[in-house]
Amino acid sequence: MSAQDFAGRPVAAIVEAFTTGRVAARDIVEGLLARCARAEPYNPIATLDADGARAAADALDGRRKRGDGFGTLAAVPVSAKDLILTRGLRTAFASLTMKDNVPTVDADAIAQWRAADAVLFAKTTTPEFGHKVLTDSRLHGITRNPWNREHSSGGSSGGAAVSIALGLGPIAMTTDGAGSGRIPAACCGVYGLKATLGRVPHEAAPDQFGQLTYLGVMARHPADLGAGLAAMSRGHRDDPWTAAIGRTPFPWPPAAGADPIAGRRITVIRRMTGGYLDPDTEARLDAAIAFLDKKGARIREIDGREIDWKLDVARLILRANQVERFGELLKTRRGDLDPSFAKTLEEGQAIDIATLRKALADRTLAYRSVQKLFAECDLLLTPTVATPAPPATQDQFAPLMVDARPIGDLRSAWYAYAIPFNMTGHPAISIPWGRSKAGLPIGIHFVAPWFAEAHLIQLAAACDAESGASGEFPPGFAPDA
Repeated sequence: MSAQDFAGRPVAAIVEAFTTGRVAARDIVEGLLARCARAEPYNPIATLDADGARAAADALDGRRKRGDGFGTLAAVPVSAKDLILTRGLRTAFASLTMKDNVPTVDADAIAQWRAADAVLFAKTTTPEFGHKVLTDSRLHGITRNPWNREHSSGGSSGGAAVSIALGLGPIAMTTDGAGSGRIPAACCGVYGLKATLGRVPHEAAPDQFGQLTYLGVMARHPADLGAGLAAMSRGHRDDPWTAAIGRTPFPWPPAAGADPIAGRRITVIRRMTGGYLDPDTEARLDAAIAFLDKKGARIREIDGREIDWKLDVARLILRANQVERFGELLKTRRGDLDPSFAKTLEEGQAIDIATLRKALADRTLAYRSVQKLFAECDLLLTPTVATPAPPATQDQFAPLMVDARPIGDLRSAWYAYAIPFNMTGHPAISIPWGRSKAGLPIGIHFVAPWFAEAHLIQLAAACDAESGASGEFPPGFAPDA
């Protein structure tokens, strides 16, 4: 088979090229695998399944010769974060304690993508059990920023973001527990969507009713977020949140609707916690505001420092969930754990019942605070993170440094913008919006009312028409480069 590089092509173009017979699925896969080899210095892939991808492609080619019909992701190469169960393909959770784990079942969202005839070719890198917003682990090493290898990819879906940026498939499945799908999207210059709580089944989580983690989508083209979300959004009986909208998948493409910008009331929150905001990031935020104003949005700005975002609530709930799931490893396998994960579990062990109970109640207060904002606006706009990507060797527990000066811990000083909406369930998206003077990507972050993902995706498409972000590749990775 001859390799064909489909990097940069949207989902619809790949499906059309395959289903009309202009290209074989095997040719798409061979082109992808050649690109994966070029991407190795950035370390986006935890487990590459070249044989499985070739077999799936050959099966699709056989079906096309027989004249069979196909699903909405026919022959589309896809990857999934190494925290998401994949039948027959190693899911190691980036942990030495799980390095030989091969699930016997797919996560339901993965099963849905397979049923749509996607070709799963890899598991992407993440920190151990997804515990931090950087991507490195003892098992897989450091995942590096595609625009500058000295910088982090962000995390915990860092491998997914690097894969999309380098053209390793048009969509990737992520998880987002405190911004960990949107943060690396901003760091790597791609689109990252966290849908509404209950939009995508996440039936594997042990505490369904206290859910903070979402399965999400990353893409180079905004419309591909919709294609990916639609193909993974049928409800599951073991996820009670999906019962809120029934078993009907997310409708995509949507019916023609109102302009995603003109007349929309947008509330800008420049700072959430009173911390530092990088000048280049602030300049790009101002450029986005000017663009939205020119397109007819009704913009107002509020001081986010006057709102109690309950940022520590998410940390307490996440830590309690982590220690409940993995606390035994701290006793029996501590020597095999990443030191930062061991420290994370120790934080969880220190949480008492009364503190946790109050955090669970405060989650409701956080939801009500955000609902109050949406009583007066259609969208919230913030930076995605306060600075471009930190160094690749950034320590999770060390302060973030700017010009050799500490500006605070990562949670409060860098990614506070993403955290609240995991608690409140609102959909949110990171949109690439230019780069810093040093050439690192900068993202802006929109939040919408529950179940308004289509609005966010259409807004992203309007932004992309202005920025051209979907056509930008890191040096050396443009198609035919």
